[in-house]
Amino acid sequence: MTSYLPLAPFSAPSSPPPPPPLPDPSPARRRRTRLVLPAATVVLSLAAGWAGGVLARDARSTSSSAVAAVPASLVLHGDTMDVAGVLAAVEPSVVSIETTVEVRQGPFVREGQGAGTGVVIDDAGHVLTNAHVVADASTITVTVDGDERDATLVASDTGADIAVLHVADTSGLVAADLASAGTTEVGDQVVAIGNALALEGGLTVTQGIVSALDRSIETTSGMLDGLIQTDAAISSGNSGGPLVNAAGQVIGINAAVATSSSGVEASNIGFAISIHDAIAVADRIIDTV
Repeated sequence: MTSYLPLAPFSAPSSPPPPPPLPDPSPARRRRTRLVLPAATVVLSLAAGWAGGVLARDARSTSSSAVAAVPASLVLHGDTMDVAGVLAAVEPSVVSIETTVEVRQGPFVREGQGAGTGVVIDDAGHVLTNAHVVADASTITVTVDGDERDATLVASDTGADIAVLHVADTSGLVAADLASAGTTEVGDQVVAIGNALALEGGLTVTQGIVSALDRSIETTSGMLDGLIQTDAAISSGNSGGPLVNAAGQVIGINAAVATSSSGVEASNIGFAISIHDAIAVADRIIDTV
């Protein structure tokens, strides 16, 4: 049985962590591969004063002039993907997400920051992301082209791992171009775009192919089916971001990666929720709220 869990790569414990346990020689344990949500890179610290590792950020200006953004034209050269062209076409539709997270653990309340990614899906300011990106968030901020804006959670479907946010200030936001159903094939070139590790300086872009279709993984909230498998690198903070084809169309929402454990090696195995499944959930959320 496999499962996936949020990552917290930026935590800095006050004392060195214990050494990892020796691999379990049991054949049954050797067969297990853990699926990990490269999630909202949550950093927690005890409200009682315990100092955790918090990602420091330079102050950004929240002022901006209202300008209309339009997708860039995309030109493909022969059989080679124009990664820069794909990014130019999709970037106005991708937002970085930062959250303030509060989690109660016994008598303590832990507070910290999280980071993820989202995709603009309409002209009304709705942003699609993973439910785990905004889980336990008390505040949500999105950034597009260096401009920070407040966002609110419309609703989440944790079983489908989909959430919809709303941004009141829609200036500069462009709805993403979505791929038509049935057009994605194994071997297609793709790029993953997102707020990987919440690094300063803009979005991270990685390239790969569609490795498989219609994968299923077991999560802590149930099964996710119909997933797209890719070897494009997906890291913490990429969750909720788009997996994009060579035509600049979103084919999936990045959600999980497989990690090595108990003697099982996993490399370059990531999973994205099909954009058609994600949009179906998002439409239901918007229509029923």
